[in-house]
Amino acid sequence: MKRIVSVFAVLALMITLAVPASAVSKPAAPKLKSVSNTSRGITIKWSAVKNAEKYLVFRKAPTVKYKKIAAVKTVSFTHKSAVSGNKYTYKIYAVNSKGKSKPSNEKSITRVGTPAVKTENTASAIKISWGKTKKATSYVLLYKKTSAKKFRVLYRGANLSYLYDNLELGTEYNFKVRAVIGKLRGAYSTVKSQFFLSRPTISAREPENMRGIEVGWSPVKHADGYIIYRSLKSQNSYKRITKVLSSAAHYLDTDVKSINTYKYYVVAYGSGYKSAKSNVASEIYGYFESLSVPLTLTIKKGEVYKDIYNKLNDYGATVLITWKSLTPKVAKVTKQGVITGVSKGTATLKATIDPDAFALIGREEIKEAKTVTIIVTVQ
Repeated sequence: MKRIVSVFAVLALMITLAVPASAVSKPAAPKLKSVSNTSRGITIKWSAVKNAEKYLVFRKAPTVKYKKIAAVKTVSFTHKSAVSGNKYTYKIYAVNSKGKSKPSNEKSITRVGTPAVKTENTASAIKISWGKTKKATSYVLLYKKTSAKKFRVLYRGANLSYLYDNLELGTEYNFKVRAVIGKLRGAYSTVKSQFFLSRPTISAREPENMRGIEVGWSPVKHADGYIIYRSLKSQNSYKRITKVLSSAAHYLDTDVKSINTYKYYVVAYGSGYKSAKSNVASEIYGYFESLSVPLTLTIKKGEVYKDIYNKLNDYGATVLITWKSLTPKVAKVTKQGVITGVSKGTATLKATIDPDAFALIGREEIKEAKTVTIIVTVQ
């Protein structure tokens, strides 16, 4: 029995060796299955062919003859350089060591490009915008809440942007867009997500007896923090100066110089998203210094101190500052800023400057009254 099996094995081997290599023939023609618009280009798919080592992809356009555009070992290829609005025809060849097959069947398609989509928060809405697609006649915008299963049509038309304001705070939304050329539809864009954060409202002021400008803002729900930007009046560009957590509702900017106007805006951020820019708030730093009003002063009992009055009088600003002594038994002050030492001790004076003061001395008008505390020591 073993001898019979061995004889058959030898015969099988002899038959195999007797088949010449030339018996491997050229591959059969592939079957071109589909051509379709995708977000990356036109994707061509075909059937696999036995003994094929690779496939050649040929395409033609209305004014261009067939041209090889790729040689691949897979059974699909994406024509990324296809131009939106152009019609292309494709055919495939299978290739091995014996040569090239006959061409596959042909398939044609018009390229409809896919627009790039961008989302951003505005003061009260999410703005969805997209790039113009060549020869597109309209666009379809879909949306859904991230938690929802299905997209819905939000907009159809020729515009390149849309403001969506039917928002729920604390909700993330998804958007995607496709272009349309006549009755031909392109592939949808990559889904863009956006979490709505409302825009902060800010103010800026120079705190009493503190060096710097304090920027304050209204808290934004669902914000993780805030980014503060600053610019000098003489500059057109803003620079980021700091980033604070959501627990903060103000920031003291101490990197300031006297008699400079600083402008600020604030952006809320959270979950990878940013709000629209806040309003711009500006403040002049060191306005009392510009009027030569000292913050500390030492005089003698019975002395009448007129230096502040004289300097303010030179500016014509004496009537624009209101004076008050909180401890008149130690030092008293007139409406024009003349200080008199009454008895030994420490007195506290308050000086309030009117917004029109700066206008009268040739400087930018401030928007609200400012108060400074002056400590007077009477010896």
